[in-house]
Amino acid sequence: MAFDGNFVHALLGELNSLHSGKINKIQQMDDTSMIFKVRAQGANHNLLISAHPMYARFHLTDHKYEFPFDPPMFVRVARKHLEGGIIETIRQIGNDRRVEMHIQSRNELGDPIKRILILEIMGRHSNIIITDADYIIQDGIKHLTPNNNSRTIMPGFPYTAPPTEPKLNPRTADIESLTARIDFNRGKVGRQILHNVEGFSPLFVKEVEYLAGYFTTETIVPAIKEAMHQAEEIKPVLYTSGDAEIFYFTPLSHLGAPDATYDSLSGLMDDYYHDRYRKSLIRQKAQDYVHLIEREYDRTERKIEKLKADLAEAEKMDEYQKYGELLTAYMHQVKPYDESIEVIDYYTDEPLSIPLDKNRTASENAQRYYKMYNKLKTRESSAATQLERSYQDIKYLASLLHQMESISTEEEVEEIREELGEQGIIKNNRRQPKKKKHKIQLHPYRTTNGLDVLVGKNNKQNDYLTSKKAQNNHLWFHTKDIPGSHVVILHTEGEIEEQDILEAAMIAAYHSKARDSESVPVDFTKVRHVHKVSGAKPGFVTYTDQQTVNVTPDRGKVMKMAQPEA
Repeated sequence: MAFDGNFVHALLGELNSLHSGKINKIQQMDDTSMIFKVRAQGANHNLLISAHPMYARFHLTDHKYEFPFDPPMFVRVARKHLEGGIIETIRQIGNDRRVEMHIQSRNELGDPIKRILILEIMGRHSNIIITDADYIIQDGIKHLTPNNNSRTIMPGFPYTAPPTEPKLNPRTADIESLTARIDFNRGKVGRQILHNVEGFSPLFVKEVEYLAGYFTTETIVPAIKEAMHQAEEIKPVLYTSGDAEIFYFTPLSHLGAPDATYDSLSGLMDDYYHDRYRKSLIRQKAQDYVHLIEREYDRTERKIEKLKADLAEAEKMDEYQKYGELLTAYMHQVKPYDESIEVIDYYTDEPLSIPLDKNRTASENAQRYYKMYNKLKTRESSAATQLERSYQDIKYLASLLHQMESISTEEEVEEIREELGEQGIIKNNRRQPKKKKHKIQLHPYRTTNGLDVLVGKNNKQNDYLTSKKAQNNHLWFHTKDIPGSHVVILHTEGEIEEQDILEAAMIAAYHSKARDSESVPVDFTKVRHVHKVSGAKPGFVTYTDQQTVNVTPDRGKVMKMAQPEA
């Protein structure tokens, strides 16, 4: 992606429809994002403004969002100063990713007032700030306290721009002086351009370099002018065939033909960001459960270490039994207040020193050693059983942590919550009304030969897929001794070719903890050979008659096989 200063310039042209529009309602979805409902030119518009650390942006949106019942403090301030106001202008500061929205509003007495809404798109330092006409801050969605080294964003303080080095605006004649700022002997000319030109992104600099062929004193400024001239064509594009998805407001020669085009920049951004934003919210909701699982994982690890120590101590039980037997045999030799006794060990015919409690009789010392023996014998049996169970628990918790990484829907969060409640990791609130059970959603893929494949991304989905959805003659896949998903080809053996097996194995490897590894071993067998062990943790099965293939996960190939979910 490249939400740079050039993109902002293009987007503002699209938002001209909001000029003279009335702000009817302001809502805040979360700590960083807001919706302005604007009536302009006879139509209703929803303007999304966000200072999210990863998804800071502004654009028109058609998506529906949930809003908290109790509105945050910042939206209350925004409503006080901006609701009912008329948008006079929306302007970009230079060619930077800073935008000012000038609004004519009224105070509580009905007197006209002017307010300025400032959006700063700067990654994790992004902010939304409301000031008066003299740039005195009324509030900011993120506060910077007076002891901050750079500037203060607090009510009552004068607004100051983010501290940045002076740069050249490529939309003015200032760009002609760029050559004097570039040290061609130092190299990394592209990075030097970024440091000296306002609103350029690494993506756009690559386009400039592509047009220049090679950066020299003669080519650098003409190439920038040519790139800026080509960028006057507003044609929203999306590139998806590379390592990462890239969007821009105009086609880029160095990337070739785009994979998709859009009618508007807002439509492009709505599609690009909404799914990512929704997933970030879902992961945020799931994070509390991640902490619970991690805490349980750490507790189980400590338990394993303690049980190991108990077993190590239990190795002394035979020694304590011997002490008891020898003391019983040589009891007549023990004198009052002896702290030890030297005897002949009739097992080895060698002398042996037995420690004694001087405050106990010989008989009491012997009984003490027998009790210690019996105690350790019981502890050994219990510790061995608990240790085996703890190893199963740690394996189960590790699989849960892996599953939490791939959560993408609220239903999957609810499935994890239900499972944690069933396993006693969290307490179910009895007062809370039971939620209506939802249909378990599996994840469809299709091999290049057209065979359908289903994947379970958590234990509930895995159990449903293997035990209920799949038929006995279907082929089942799972990474060998590695936490991962259950994968099933929904076809009989005669329909399945070797290519289908390799592709299904790749899907299984991709949906496992070994996603970033090479030559991942994947077992496959018929579903009839997969069995759920009574009393085992959710998602745990045993299987026989398996074969193993080694595959290297390829995200691009897996994504091409992915099908829309019903």
